[in-house]
Amino acid sequence: MLRILTGFLLIGFLSFNHLNLQAHNNDHKGMQANVPWFTVEKLINPFYVKNKVDTTITGFQRYDLYDSESLFWASKGNIGHVARLLNFEPDMQPGFSLFSNPLHPGYLLTLDGQKYYRPEHVYSELFYVTGSEREQLFHAMHNQRLHENVYAGVKYQTVNSPGAFSRMAARNAAIELKVDAEVGERYGVVGAFVLNRLKNRESGGLKNHLNFEEDEVRDSVFLYAAESRYRDVGFRFKQYFRAGFSFDKDTIKDGRSISLGTFFHEFSYQRRAFIFDEKAAPTTVFYENEAFNPDFTFDSTLVHVVSNRLTWSSHRVNGRQDVFPLHFDLSVEHSLINVRQPLYDVLSVKSDDDEEYNFERSRYSQLSYLGRVNTDPSRSLSFNARGSYISGGYNDQDFGLDGTLSIGGEDRPYRLTFLGAYAHQEAPWFYNNFKGNYVSWSNDFRKTNTLKLGARIRTPIFSLEGNYYYLHRAVFMNADAFPEQREDGFPVLTASLSANLDAGFFRSHHQLVYQHTGEQAFDRFPQLLSYHSIYADFILFDDALHAHAGIDLRYNAPYRPMAYMPVAMQFYIQDEYETDHVFLMDFFVNAKISRARLFVKLQNVLGLAFDMPQYYAIPFYPLPEGMFKFGVSWMFFD
Repeated sequence: MLRILTGFLLIGFLSFNHLNLQAHNNDHKGMQANVPWFTVEKLINPFYVKNKVDTTITGFQRYDLYDSESLFWASKGNIGHVARLLNFEPDMQPGFSLFSNPLHPGYLLTLDGQKYYRPEHVYSELFYVTGSEREQLFHAMHNQRLHENVYAGVKYQTVNSPGAFSRMAARNAAIELKVDAEVGERYGVVGAFVLNRLKNRESGGLKNHLNFEEDEVRDSVFLYAAESRYRDVGFRFKQYFRAGFSFDKDTIKDGRSISLGTFFHEFSYQRRAFIFDEKAAPTTVFYENEAFNPDFTFDSTLVHVVSNRLTWSSHRVNGRQDVFPLHFDLSVEHSLINVRQPLYDVLSVKSDDDEEYNFERSRYSQLSYLGRVNTDPSRSLSFNARGSYISGGYNDQDFGLDGTLSIGGEDRPYRLTFLGAYAHQEAPWFYNNFKGNYVSWSNDFRKTNTLKLGARIRTPIFSLEGNYYYLHRAVFMNADAFPEQREDGFPVLTASLSANLDAGFFRSHHQLVYQHTGEQAFDRFPQLLSYHSIYADFILFDDALHAHAGIDLRYNAPYRPMAYMPVAMQFYIQDEYETDHVFLMDFFVNAKISRARLFVKLQNVLGLAFDMPQYYAIPFYPLPEGMFKFGVSWMFFD
């Protein structure tokens, strides 16, 4: 393992060992447009620095939507389908959750992931990718300043791809609407609406992957008439009021005022539907017991969540940073949660010849209390601490604590940060409750405990982070695809290194991740992951063309990857298949001409040049080789 790690370090550094290293300058001059964007948190917190719209071509070839979340994923080999994060990051956020990890990262437009743009006039973008096997990905967004302090935006994205192999088609679509307005000096509103529709054909994987490796024509699968669908609709309305007194004029934004902080009210609603639809007779490969309905399967879980939150913050929204060194946020949130699932073994007779399933409804009402204290992160010494507690409902008596302590300002070239967190929380809802045609379970798992201690150092050249986790009563999906809870505790160690390096006109970006669980009865992760992007950066035609040409290389250490159970929508451990050392390479060219960016890419080319074994990031969904991709983005700022 040390030889492998050393080899990859040499790949990243060999070309630079006799040169003066410098911080990676992302792109050519004028790399960003002067259009700021904010998350909701950044809109209401003066300590957050606003981001600018990214017009660079660095990393533009990583077009797939889940690449925006992380560089390390296990996928089925077709865009639009579920994917699993390969670096260990337990969910320690407070509140109600259905899964331990998101299933469609990047493909869902979410209320929490909204970006609120504030252009001087207009900011729009068209983005389109096409590839082998008729793969298509498209999104269009438009953001406009409607009035002096009123901004609105819309975004639409879609995925349409039949897949390189049988029964892997994806047809997904999503839309979001948002508004950000300030009325006068004291009052403002932020609103968002999202709608997602995901439709994935489910193959269940290959029946015989060895036959497929001999002849790709023999790609027989387990499911020929199954489909998973996800549908959700949600909206959020958040209003705020700046409280205080002014002396010289009707404003509390300047120094001649007394601030009483800011009061917030937030209302949100979300409806989510998870559907597994198999029109043919259910296959017996997934579970040993017979299906309740032997003719077809239509599992449907419907989840409604309605929330109201009241918050007081000592921050002044969009105001100057207060002189007082400590700042506080206090909030209370009430949530109503309603979950409906079919009861296949209980029928309700509507008439003599008509029957329908009854439904099991679970209703929860819970209160969440949240407090946070922080200092100005630009100071040489700063900290941020948060605590949460939940009363009643599914997450009754959950609590959590987390915080950071930083030496060096946020805008300084060197910064050392210490991290700590502890979470005592209920297992995700689907681990305790599931009703379906193939299988049902009802568990009463004890609350899990997760401790995290870590440190991160940032320099102009690299960023290094190490974390120690201790998991007690962890819940996972076992080899039979059933949820299971461990009664003992065990540690997990992680370390990551990120570096951006320049040498002349050569650029490179490197990420290495080491993680050690040391446990078989738990989720599986590769011990070593790495990503290297090495490319030439050049300008042509009197600065009219800016281009990158290079390679992306990914590596996974040998391990037993998690399998996917389409019926329960969960990843579970398996011992049938172990990967070898995995090397994946892409060739790419990125270019920028005026406001247009484009890339061409040949993905997974090593299998074409060498006799390499078939790779299954998720058993047994083969990863296609030699896929051609072309993408273009066109931005408008007026």
